[in-house]
Amino acid sequence: MQEIAMLIPGGLITLNTENEIIYLNPFADQLLGYGPGALVGKQMDVVLTRASRIYFQTHLYPLIALGKLANELYLTLQTQSGVRIPVLLNAIRHEDALGVGFTYLCLMPVYQRRQYEQELLASKQAAEQALLRTDELMALQQLEQHQAEMDRQVTNLKQRNDELEQFGRIIAHDLQEPLRKINLLASALNQEDTNRLSSLGQRGLKGIVRASTRLRQLIHDLQIYFTFEPSRSTDESVDLTELMEQAVATYSSTGIRFEIASLPTIVGNRAELLSLFGHLLDNAVKFRQLGRSSVVAISGSVVSQNRYQTTPDKYQYIEYARILVSDNGIGFNNQYREEVFGILKKLDPHTPGIGLGLSLAKKIVERHHGIIRADSREGQGTTITLLFPLIS
Repeated sequence: MQEIAMLIPGGLITLNTENEIIYLNPFADQLLGYGPGALVGKQMDVVLTRASRIYFQTHLYPLIALGKLANELYLTLQTQSGVRIPVLLNAIRHEDALGVGFTYLCLMPVYQRRQYEQELLASKQAAEQALLRTDELMALQQLEQHQAEMDRQVTNLKQRNDELEQFGRIIAHDLQEPLRKINLLASALNQEDTNRLSSLGQRGLKGIVRASTRLRQLIHDLQIYFTFEPSRSTDESVDLTELMEQAVATYSSTGIRFEIASLPTIVGNRAELLSLFGHLLDNAVKFRQLGRSSVVAISGSVVSQNRYQTTPDKYQYIEYARILVSDNGIGFNNQYREEVFGILKKLDPHTPGIGLGLSLAKKIVERHHGIIRADSREGQGTTITLLFPLIS
């Protein structure tokens, strides 16, 4: 056995219970460079680096003591000249017939291990970089696709705007003028030649005058809606309390009590916001309930809300100025809370107007990147909620 140990191309070291070296085969002796027999009686710690010494004392030795076997453990030896040698170690503990324990260590130098580890690490990093570049390329492709889609949408919107402008010009000239002439002739006939007409003819003539007048007003209002453009004046800081008081002053003779609480200040177009408040107050006045003391309460606060209203699974909460305009008027069935913002949408055909007020109000709110909602109960009143972002 001694001859075999001397020929094995690997290091063999035997330790006693005190972790003292009691035997090294020639391979281990030559590897460590201390000279034949120089390490016998020395602690194993002598040939270990500081890190391996700590590992040996806190992990390896207790592992061998408990399990009596350890395989493929990585240590770093230190030769007499200070050269560090990485080794893989197998260890086994054995007791002789007298119960005396010995630890047998088998050491195999792995000079290329660090190089292999570095190569593996470099390969891993290269793979991660390639994956990152792939992700970046895919993200860039998606961005280009989104930009192309946005360009198509902008082109479509521009085309639609051009069509609306043409429609506005047609309304202004090609339809308004014939209606004006019909109304003018019918009015003249109604004033001068009514005696020549039967009662049925007179009623028909008056109906023509009323219908043409209403149609001219309808076309005029539609022209305003479709040709509405945001004001070119610069947005400014607007005190909504002051602006609401200015809007309410127009309705001071209606007998309605207006209660205005403190409202936030936002950045916007003063003229457009004044028009917005006018449309909302006009609705509250128009749909008040007869026989009841009418009250319109206006309040404001700052709330946090998701800025993404239509994009699913997208969240970013920002601060909004919230304005509530509540009345105790006739109200309406709340199932129509979205339809009331439609063009020419009138829930009651007998009320004045053509149903453009809330549509224009919605346009103004959306121009300010805001949100408008309606909630109502029949016979109890309506609350209009306005939300304006407090950041640009």
